[in-house]
Amino acid sequence: MDDLKDLDDNFSHPVDVSQVKFYLQKGDAKLALHYSQILLAEDPNQVQVLLFATIAARSIGWLDEAFTYAKNATVIAPDQPAAFSLLGDVLLLQKKPDIALDILLHAHNLGDHTAQNYFNLGLAYMGLEVFEKAKMHFNHALNINPEMVEAWTNLGVVEHSLMRLAEAIKCFDTALRIDPRNIDAKWNKSHVLLTQGNYQEGLKLYEIRWQNPKVRLRKRSLSSPLWLGQEDLSGKTLLLHSEGGFGDTIQFIRYAKLFCKEVDLIIQCQAPLVELVSNMGLTAKVISQGEPPPKHDFNCPLISLPLAFGHIPDTVPNFCRYIYPCSDLKQKWEPLIDEIGNLKIGVMVRGSGSFEEDKRSIDLEILESYLPFNAGFVLLQKELVESENKFIASRVNWVAPCSDFSGTAAICDLLDVVVSVDTSIAHLAAAMGKPTLLLLPFRPDWRWGNKGESTFWYPSCTILRQPHHDNWKLALKSIRPAITKMIT
Repeated sequence: MDDLKDLDDNFSHPVDVSQVKFYLQKGDAKLALHYSQILLAEDPNQVQVLLFATIAARSIGWLDEAFTYAKNATVIAPDQPAAFSLLGDVLLLQKKPDIALDILLHAHNLGDHTAQNYFNLGLAYMGLEVFEKAKMHFNHALNINPEMVEAWTNLGVVEHSLMRLAEAIKCFDTALRIDPRNIDAKWNKSHVLLTQGNYQEGLKLYEIRWQNPKVRLRKRSLSSPLWLGQEDLSGKTLLLHSEGGFGDTIQFIRYAKLFCKEVDLIIQCQAPLVELVSNMGLTAKVISQGEPPPKHDFNCPLISLPLAFGHIPDTVPNFCRYIYPCSDLKQKWEPLIDEIGNLKIGVMVRGSGSFEEDKRSIDLEILESYLPFNAGFVLLQKELVESENKFIASRVNWVAPCSDFSGTAAICDLLDVVVSVDTSIAHLAAAMGKPTLLLLPFRPDWRWGNKGESTFWYPSCTILRQPHHDNWKLALKSIRPAITKMIT
């Protein structure tokens, strides 16, 4: 542990912490913390013990306790950079990069010019999306320690954020030369490869997601073998299962249409999508997540289907339409939608997170100023925040019906155009063949590629991209002419 060496170098006064240090070096953080607590009960002003306790608590994920230990250390030893460095590290883990930055800069000013502190400064700037400064500090760390895998990996993430894709690949490759098994480097490299359109290599590497604890997936405990195209499925039963969000399911469920009738399909997806998937005309049993799947021979996650079929962009099944709404629901919503005007536009401005948390999002009032004046609008958000409720209440040509996926599909089918940021609704509208205007941030998700106004995934989709990081203005200026082109 580098932290331990740094602490020994920074503190010369003798403290009997041999047991704490022994268990930290052994990797038993719980016992190290236990002995730290015993020592601190005797004397709470033992700085070295406080810092060892910080490291131990951090290791087992007790971040509030780690913060308290580190904070106490900075109060007792305000001239010791190690205390502030560890406090900044904990704040980064607590996802407070703004506060962490000030603390880490103070540690630097006190004399902590280590690779680790430069690395943490890079993480803080990256968390604040100040990418050039993040890049500078990761490079400082690498000048001191050229074998620092984490710095190479995060430098690659920064280059990706700046859409310097070739440079990002070089960083990930360097990280993998040092540590060929590094999961973070492989995972991030897969995204860049896919963004570049290198699906053959990128899809293979993308399978590393199942080994990455940072990736939130609905993992399955299935006894059946994984199918990735390696075996003839004639006469077999295959379980296709969702793993990501609603948009992922909508995008990749298209592949279910490619299986021949000789394959018995079971499709397990999110409960709100069961009705829509059941209405695709597939000869498949559709069940919701949480239900135990019937007996099957093989399984395949939906996002792995492009790899299983060996598809590259030129051969992706880009059906004009494969999702259909319930006709009864269309009849239900038709009177409301008819009332809003001749040109009917659906709008989606954010995903499930708040505007502040989701850099894909756009403020609704700002977006309105770029939309056609002579239109009626349907806000497709299922749940509205207070500002959106107030906005709708003050407009006569806006409605917000709030519905489930099946209802939203029916509403979309009644619209002329859907304008959406990168959410499941964009996938839904485009999968229904509805003219869809997709508003993408500067660094888009890999599935949309790195350039162009069209996508091979959805023929009816037109893309407007941020030309610069966190700057929607130029992209939004193109909305009206883009809509005009789509409906004429």
